[in-house]
Parts: sequence; C-alpha cells; structure tokens
Amino acid sequence: MVPGLLLVIIVAVLVAALAHHRGPTFPPVPHGPRHHAILGPRRPLPPGLLGINGEAIIDSAWSNPRFLSAVAALHPEAIRVFGGTPANFWDWRTGTYVRSPRVPSTLAALRSHIHVTLADWARILRVAGAVPVYDLNLFTSDLRSQLAMLHAAHRLGMPITEVELGNELYLPTYAVRFHDGAQYGRVASRWIAAIRRDFPGVLVAADAYPGRDTNTGTVTERERRWNAEMLSTLRGESALSLHAYFASGLGPNASLASPAAAEKMLSAPTRRWAHLARFIARLPKLEIWVTEWNLFDTVARVHGTWAQGLAVATFGLDLVSAPLVVQADYETLVDSAPFGAIFGNTAGLQLDGGGGGGQATFRAVSARAPVTPLFGLATGGVAMQALLRALVGANVSRTISFPSAPVHGITVGGTSGFGAVIVNLSRKPFVISVPRVLRGLPYRERYARPITLVAGTATLRHQTGTTPAAFELAPFSLLEIGKGATG
Repeated sequence: MVPGLLLVIIVAVLVAALAHHRGPTFPPVPHGPRHHAILGPRRPLPPGLLGINGEAIIDSAWSNPRFLSAVAALHPEAIRVFGGTPANFWDWRTGTYVRSPRVPSTLAALRSHIHVTLADWARILRVAGAVPVYDLNLFTSDLRSQLAMLHAAHRLGMPITEVELGNELYLPTYAVRFHDGAQYGRVASRWIAAIRRDFPGVLVAADAYPGRDTNTGTVTERERRWNAEMLSTLRGESALSLHAYFASGLGPNASLASPAAAEKMLSAPTRRWAHLARFIARLPKLEIWVTEWNLFDTVARVHGTWAQGLAVATFGLDLVSAPLVVQADYETLVDSAPFGAIFGNTAGLQLDGGGGGGQATFRAVSARAPVTPLFGLATGGVAMQALLRALVGANVSRTISFPSAPVHGITVGGTSGFGAVIVNLSRKPFVISVPRVLRGLPYRERYARPITLVAGTATLRHQTGTTPAAFELAPFSLLEIGKGATG
C-alpha cells in the first residue's frame, strides 16, 4: 500500500472514531457562559425506593440466565410482583391467569403459554437484590387465597414488607366487583386488618385514583368520586398507591426530528409531575407509592426513542426527589416498546399495538425499526439503569437545578461515595459548574438525536472521563457521575 494512502486511511478511521466516542479521558473544552448549580435540601432515601413493575410476564424469560443477568445489571431496588393489570387476574398456584369470564381475552389467550411460579419470582428478586412489592388480586381471588400466597412467598425467603391492594380498580371495568370507592374501602380495610394480623409491621397501600394527563382520555364520574368515597370507609392503610403516566403533548403529525418538538415533549414530565404534586397535596398526609409510571402516548410517534429515555430520566428524578414518595416502580421490566426496560424479543421496536394489557395502540416511529438485542436495554432501561446505579449504597439525595438552563439532576451520597444523574433537555449544549463533591469522579455521558430508536446502549453516542470543574453537556444528553458511571 502507498504510505500516503495508508496515512489518509488511518486519519479517516481516527476521525470517525472520535466522532462517535469523544474520548475516554478528556472532556470537551467548555465554551460559552457557565451555568451554576443550585443544590436543594437533603432528602433521606427510603429503602426500596426505586423499582420496576413486573407487568409483562414472559414465560420464556423468567428462568433464562441471560435475562436474570440483565435484571441484575439494572440494580432495581424493588420489583412489583405479579405486575399491574395481570395481578387482577393472576392465579399464583398455577402461575398463570385464572379461569374466569372476567379475564380479558388478550390475557386469556396467553394462559396456556405462561407458567411463572412463586419460585421464579423469588429467583429474580434474589438475583437482583430487590425487595418485592406484592400487588394482590382483589378482583378474581379472595382474601384466604392471597394470604396463603403471602405465606408461601415467605417460606421461599421473600420478605413481606410492602403490599398493594389491587390495580386501578377505580376503572369502570371493575365495577362488577366494586360498585364504588366506598365498597372498595370497606373490603380493603378487612384485608388490611387480616394481613397485619399475619404479618405485623407490613405496610399496606390502598388503590387511589391518580388523576390523568390531559391527553390520555376522558375521566369518568366513577374515577372522580373514587378517592373521596374510598377514604370515607378505608381504615388502617399505610400509604396510597398511584399511577402516573404522561403523554408527549405532541400532535399526530409532529416529528421528533424537529428539535422544537423534542423540547416540547421533554417538558411533559415536569408538567405531569406538577399536576400530580397538586393532586397529592389534596390527599391525606400519607406516604405515596407510584407503582406505575412512564410515557404513554397513542397519538404521537414517540415510543422507543431517545426522547422517551430522557423523559423517563426526568420523571424519575422528580420521584426520587419527592419526600412523600417512598416507593416508585417503572413500567415495565421486560417487554417490547412502548414500555419495556429490557427487550423480551428481537422485534421490540416494531410496534403493533399492545401495552397497557393489550388495550391500547401505539404508533411506530418508523416502519424500518432496527432489530433489538434480546434482553438488551430499551430506551427506558438506559435511563432507569443510570438512576438505579446511582442509588446503590446511597442514603441521601439533593436536587441539582440550573435556573438559567433546561438542565435537571440529583446528587446522591452514601456508603460508596457521591454520584449524580443530570439531563440536558435542550437542543443546545450547556456549560455547567460541577459541584465540588462531584469533581474528579468518573463520568459517562450518553446522547443522541431525540428521534433515535434505541436498540441497546450501542445505539447511543457516549463519552467517558473524569469530571472537571466545568462540564459541557451535549444536547439531549444523560450524564452519570460517580460509581454508576463505571458499571
């Protein structure tokens, strides 16, 4: 080969590599005005705060060593056992859905294909080092059977510390069992007393109506009246459980190829959190469990994108920062888009409806979605892994805000030192002043165009290094600082 031509090839390869990976040791040279951080008050972090909902029960995954390794790598602090909608129809003895005409056809069709036992759940919890949040079946089961389940779980080494009484029973479809919130409150009170007799000290959450994002459907009179009616008869509860989904706020013809559309969508988590915080303020001063949360949009083409990952990270930061929220579970552990943290198949971005118990239809971003890595991270999984790795060994958090920039974050501290997670929700780069406790620590920054379909972490661009006093955040980026950045 001609020496000159060889040199040209080497230079071209190096330029391409640097374009994808901006360097493992040297951060970009900051330019432009510096945005200074304001640290919020300290918030003690309760154990088991941030977890994942075991909603989409995929039989072939539960005992697969690769799946178990993927769950362990997420570091969930809690796993919601039996998930959400499935929990209302789950037969824990057979490891599948009950035989009842009340079971939705989408779930009944899966009955013969699913066999996930309590021992399988125990294995996942053990491998992940997570605590269980039991979502009990008040719709197609009874108190005696559900108490027997808790005792069986206890014999398998699964702690009985947090129990949730049903899933979204305020919806009209459950009126055949609970005429209104008052009837649910009376039944729930009996269950609470019985559960506490058998398991003293257990925390039990009642199923409260959470309000809705303005883009996700019509609110029924049953939903509007549920909380007041329930609280009039409910006794002995430790907490209220809520679900917090949010839409993108975009129309059907919007595209995340537009930075303006992406920035509008990335304001949605803050909007939803503000609405939820006002809603919580009107409830009794009880602890709050947000046992399902995610982007939920059947109008715009947004699911599976990097913008969804940034939205998940933003809402997760709000949950971790809120003193009243003591337990929160991302929706969901393993599935395809729109919700899965871990891909359950290689077609995870080929949306064909589904999600939410198979009753909603989601629009694909592209008809040519990339192949997804089996048990690789989806966009929400990338965000959740960053948050969960930061919380390992942490016992206190503080918000990080930059009043002059659309940049949000938290810093955490504990037995394994300090760390942080920071998101830039803008098309612009921003130079931020790094708090002293976070300087000189390892960092990892991931970034991409908001419309990018995330098929594992390799889809995203990234850089690593050691944090300086001033750091230039890439547009639409997620920054991890501390021990989590080395995982």
